[in-house]
Amino acid sequence: MEHLELVARYLTGPGVEIGAFKTPIPGIKPIYVDRFANYANEPTLADYYGDASELPFFDSSLQYVASSHVLEHSANPLGALAEWYRVLAHLGIIYMVVPDRRKTFDHRRPLTAPAHMLEDYRRGTTQSDGTHIDDFVYGLDWRLFSPATPPELEQKERDQYAANYRGAVAAGHEINIHFHVFEPPVLTGLIELGNRERIWAGRIEVVEVQESFPSSNPLGFLVVARVHKPLTTRLRATFTRRGLRPDARKLNAA
Repeated sequence: MEHLELVARYLTGPGVEIGAFKTPIPGIKPIYVDRFANYANEPTLADYYGDASELPFFDSSLQYVASSHVLEHSANPLGALAEWYRVLAHLGIIYMVVPDRRKTFDHRRPLTAPAHMLEDYRRGTTQSDGTHIDDFVYGLDWRLFSPATPPELEQKERDQYAANYRGAVAAGHEINIHFHVFEPPVLTGLIELGNRERIWAGRIEVVEVQESFPSSNPLGFLVVARVHKPLTTRLRATFTRRGLRPDARKLNAA
């Protein structure tokens, strides 16, 4: 299964893709947002600055929020899902590809329990959180993460990465790691936990899960979910402003 077999079904109307970098989801024409104007010394596709947990749109403005290999970089996944719920209209679509622990350099790390991510939400965990530095640096398979590193230098390289991340956190800077580790039941369970805990006012319904997705790069899985908003929220949306907020910050402007 490939993106082009699904996007016409789910990703229509005004939408956003978060963190596309150089590999946007094909077949759609969203507004692109990213935390970075440049990444790995190359410009991103971003039209506007936007974080998974802070998008530059008014409430109920979009028909879809799409992302690929983004949620694992969020220190507060429930906060991200709540933000996606906020910007989506009633029956809007969350379309997210997330790396499958079993198929990536994370395969040696333990799965993240939804209860842990609920605690992250309640604590207001930010991208400057160092909780998972050791889990990430010393738990991942370095042969897959950094295949060019000779085995005799692996420990030194791990230690340097860990020191750099700790220094960034101590200085109050954000870090960019795989904070959490997923397989499909963990992510669908997280969504259900968010529903039960009323993290959002309505409900997020999982409508499709595809493993080994896309087939051309089968390291992840796809979860498609539909947002259901209460009648009061839907009525309020008809009288309020929608679209990009006036403070939306452009990136990579021509």
